[in-house]
Amino acid sequence: MSKDKKTKDKFDKSIKKVIDNDDEDEISEEVSDSELTTDEKKKIGKSIKKAFKYSIHTWIFRCFLCALGIELILEMLGRRSIIGGFTFLFNAPIVFLYNVSIIFFTLLFALFIRKRVFGIILISTIWLVCGIINFIVLGFRVTPFAAIDFLMIWDTFSMIDIYYTKFQQVLILIGVIVVLSLLVLLFRKTPKYEGQMKVKLTMLACVLAWCVVWVFTNFGVKHNIISDDFANLGTAYQEYGFAYCFTNSIIDNGISKPDNYSEETMMEIKAELDEVGTKGIKKKPNIIIIQLESFFDPNGLEGLTLSENPLPNFTKFKEEYPSGYLTVPALGAGTANSEFELLTGIKSTYFGAGEYPYKTTVNEVPVEGLCSLLANEGYRTHAIHNNKASFYDRWHVYDEMGFEDFTSLEYMYNVEYTSTGWAKDYTLTDDILKCLDSSEGQDFVFTISVQGHGRYPSGEDTCEDHIQLTYAQEETQEPFHYYVNQIYEMDEMMGELKDALDKRGEDYVLILYGDHLPSLNISQHQLKDSTLFQTEYVIVNNINLKLEDEDIESNEMSLKLLKVLNLPLGYAQKAHMLYEGEELDEKLTLIAYDELFGDNYIFSSHTPVPEGEMKMGITPILIDTAESEGEGISVKGENFNTYSVIFINDEAVDTTYVSETELIAEDVEIAVNDEVSVAQVDAAHHILSETDKIIFK
Repeated sequence: MSKDKKTKDKFDKSIKKVIDNDDEDEISEEVSDSELTTDEKKKIGKSIKKAFKYSIHTWIFRCFLCALGIELILEMLGRRSIIGGFTFLFNAPIVFLYNVSIIFFTLLFALFIRKRVFGIILISTIWLVCGIINFIVLGFRVTPFAAIDFLMIWDTFSMIDIYYTKFQQVLILIGVIVVLSLLVLLFRKTPKYEGQMKVKLTMLACVLAWCVVWVFTNFGVKHNIISDDFANLGTAYQEYGFAYCFTNSIIDNGISKPDNYSEETMMEIKAELDEVGTKGIKKKPNIIIIQLESFFDPNGLEGLTLSENPLPNFTKFKEEYPSGYLTVPALGAGTANSEFELLTGIKSTYFGAGEYPYKTTVNEVPVEGLCSLLANEGYRTHAIHNNKASFYDRWHVYDEMGFEDFTSLEYMYNVEYTSTGWAKDYTLTDDILKCLDSSEGQDFVFTISVQGHGRYPSGEDTCEDHIQLTYAQEETQEPFHYYVNQIYEMDEMMGELKDALDKRGEDYVLILYGDHLPSLNISQHQLKDSTLFQTEYVIVNNINLKLEDEDIESNEMSLKLLKVLNLPLGYAQKAHMLYEGEELDEKLTLIAYDELFGDNYIFSSHTPVPEGEMKMGITPILIDTAESEGEGISVKGENFNTYSVIFINDEAVDTTYVSETELIAEDVEIAVNDEVSVAQVDAAHHILSETDKIIFK
């Protein structure tokens, strides 16, 4: 064999060893033993450089560099500031690197496929898209983007016209198409990895990366470097970083099983709570509770000057009736969590980061609360919301809570809308009175308003000008002008409702409270006597309730109400009476876990919610006749509205609303003995209820 041939064989063998073993020393040693020309040495150098493109160590290092860049961009987006991202890096370098490690761990999975470049780009794109969504979300609300928002996606689509113009929607659609097209193109064009896959080494790298994340998570939580208790989700994202908080919201759902949860523990708690109760003569007035969307009193807000008091009725109520500040678990969004706490007495913070129990738990599991407790005392229970029934899955939640009927937007009449598309609250008075008139006994009416909901627009002619104002933050003055004029009209509704209740002559308690502050960039220093997580409540009544003004938390309201009326308490309310501080949180967590996720030891002798099926709407929708009308049909009946849809043989047909007594469907084929019915159908095509069928003749 010639010398050149031997040299070539040794060179090929050495290069193969580099590719297979990622060992630079071995090739250097072997090559040095050969007498090579200058050109051959250059060729070997180029080959070594090429070989190291296939090194698993090199790919791991690339993943780490990508993770650094992605984390920096995510923090810039989350803070809506380029400088803010670097500030987080230098002020909290350990937490920054911890977030990098989380992203790095996910990028390592790209090394299991041959199209490694594409895999890294795909995973990076997913992170960056989440960061961009967070950036957009923070432009409309205070609460950052969390995993729970994926469950809200259909609700989001239904509100897209409120938050985005048609032009913006088209741009978003184009952006999505461009991103998907580029990913497809990259998949086709990016090279395949040609070396050995090194699956075992890659798995080892993944395990080590996961161990780093796991160890730091436990170490960080234990030493207060990070926290897994997100009482304020917005603050958590700022302090602990997007990657950690977002992934935590994916993993952390429901209530974790307490270490001391057992039948023995729960029976001990039950025995203690069974000794707790109210004393005195029961009072059974009609109870009306209204959760007012984004409602607070802007009088006295630093930097805001108003032409007059926009809340004359609410101000008068606070002077004449028990009132105070209400600490809520939400800021700028998260209505359902304020509602959940008030109705059940359970803190939403016991659940996962940013979680809505309405969307994950109590839409499927019965939960004891105000509704079931009052139903057990003979109250008729009603829910009202001038928004779609499926928003926050309320049509399922209220059924599980034991409400007998639910009047949503799809069952309302003569509704007017704000310029941004939200239903105005003035119709709530009529809906509440319908509920009270539906029975001869006492009624519990829980109502959620929506008029004060964001987005708060800028520009002229966005609302009726009841109130004029000037605001120190000029960029927010026009949105604040819109907001203040909406709550002015909400206040008018409160005054009209009280007058109507007084005229009825029946005993009543009317609780009014805000679910959270509006998303209008209000800062803490602008609030003199409250915090960003406090709204106000007032308990209007005509039975002279003996209550002092006090500040309470939203999960204490049910106890406050039941206690002053001397009505039976649920286990959550009893826990509030018997325990306090850390002991209260511990026992209340056990009760909530047992009821919603555990073995129901406490409720083993009875069910927390009375059996029964909730009906939609307080006013029955009836169908009388179906007759030929040209090339279509005319259906006549009672209480139709714009959400009423004609069905022929269980198939929906295009329907035109004529009046509350008539609907027509044009250009439809119908034959003798076909079945005709009318259903209430929401914007997402959910069938909420349906009339009896009649036979077409």
